[in-house]
Amino acid sequence: MLICDTHADTLWALQSKKRPANQPTDIALDHLTATGDTRIQAMALFVGGNGLTGEDADLIQRELNELNKLKAQGFRQIAHIEEALPGVGNILLTIEGGEAFGDDASSVGNYAALGVRGAALVWNNENRLAHPAKSGSREGLTPFGRQVVQQMRRHRMAVDISHLNERGSDEVMDSDFPCMASHSCARGLCDHFRNLSDRQLRLLFSTGGYVGVNFFVPFLTNTGKASLDTVIDHMAYMCDLGGENAVGLGSDFDGIDEYPEELRNAGDIPALLDRMRQRGFSETLVGKIAGENFAAYLAKIDSIKPL
Repeated sequence: MLICDTHADTLWALQSKKRPANQPTDIALDHLTATGDTRIQAMALFVGGNGLTGEDADLIQRELNELNKLKAQGFRQIAHIEEALPGVGNILLTIEGGEAFGDDASSVGNYAALGVRGAALVWNNENRLAHPAKSGSREGLTPFGRQVVQQMRRHRMAVDISHLNERGSDEVMDSDFPCMASHSCARGLCDHFRNLSDRQLRLLFSTGGYVGVNFFVPFLTNTGKASLDTVIDHMAYMCDLGGENAVGLGSDFDGIDEYPEELRNAGDIPALLDRMRQRGFSETLVGKIAGENFAAYLAKIDSIKPL
């Protein structure tokens, strides 16, 4: 089976000086190789809460250093789904925060050359490109943000609307180049600023996009406690909105500190898939959500004619 998880902060967690040296990460090589499935794990180059300033000025380089360490341990970086191998830890590189592009939109090409396949324009802080959902701003993308998006499309890099505010999301979805939300949940089930409204989800699905369901408890429910079923509820809700061919996994592992019961690390993904089957999801739908939908999404943006 193909299993794709479209967001994790493992590289950020590994470089953190505050993290105890013996503390295990939510994603480890044995988590991805134990079952022999073809596992693809997206790992983000995060810009930090300070947007690559102050103590985070060299954050991306530190994260790239950790990526190289993972490769030395047996992980394998890929840029295309067809490059993935079963029984190994396949890593797909992404970006979380447009500060990574500095003040030159052409730098997108440099990251594309490193194998980066998607980028979120913002995290929770406003930057030179756009406004985060957290801010409550109704402003759209900046002129520089639009330049960056144009370059991303040119280099077949997915435009990630997780963290982006609603107007900015609308602007980047007004295109023949479909977007993704790498780690977001449904606001119709949990009213959190980070979640996508029914309108946003329908628009994302109708334009050929993709959404990976986040495992962070506060995004799943306002009760303070979540389970495998809570995660599946968001999947089912999105499917009912037309997302059967667009919904997948976006765990946010190594970036969250509140987990659903029985879903503590990447090794628990098979239990989630089994619970989906118990809930009545067909094997075809389980396969789509597990990874086929994301594979189809990447194939879609790879097939678009050069802009």
